[in-house]
Amino acid sequence: MSTRDKIMDVALNMFSERGYEAVSIRDICSEVGIKESTLYYHFKNKKDILDSLVEKFRTHIEDLLSHVDEITENPAQKKGKNADPSVQMVDSYMIDSYLFDPFCNLMLRLMMIEQFHNEEIRELYEKTLFTDPYEIQMNIIKRLASAGVMPEEDVEWIVRETHSYMTMLTFKYLLNGDLTEKRKKAYYKEVHDFMARRFKA
Repeated sequence: MSTRDKIMDVALNMFSERGYEAVSIRDICSEVGIKESTLYYHFKNKKDILDSLVEKFRTHIEDLLSHVDEITENPAQKKGKNADPSVQMVDSYMIDSYLFDPFCNLMLRLMMIEQFHNEEIRELYEKTLFTDPYEIQMNIIKRLASAGVMPEEDVEWIVRETHSYMTMLTFKYLLNGDLTEKRKKAYYKEVHDFMARRFKA
């Protein structure tokens, strides 16, 4: 890991636990094991570190949204004609590459704290935790309805119910305490059980 990446990694861990304002450049340097002059070689100031983390997160999310566009083109045929809708709803965007991803998880925790102090972060937090997932689920369920998996008039209600439940599970298991394997397994099981019941033929 490069010095720049290590600085960002340490800063993110500290910001996500204490909040941005409570962490100093000296704190970060002490944890990384470098002099302040070394940090300033890579970053202008502490805000530059935060901005770099936000930019890295935005890029990651944009890549994931491109993936989602691909899988939602025809969800009923993604894994064969009789694909399980629950499989489509818990694709890697929502699980492995987003909520279970250590970097994304820490960024969400950081944004939970900083949304009260930083309008740009508040908007990003709302977009990535609420707006984007809702639109993704709406897209998938609309396509499933078009394929005859469910009545089209039920789509909006199903999306609201699904999004609300998955958001609750996210806060319960993934943004509450450490992101452990036990918590990830519990989250994954509850999501799959919910989807299996919700879309049971």
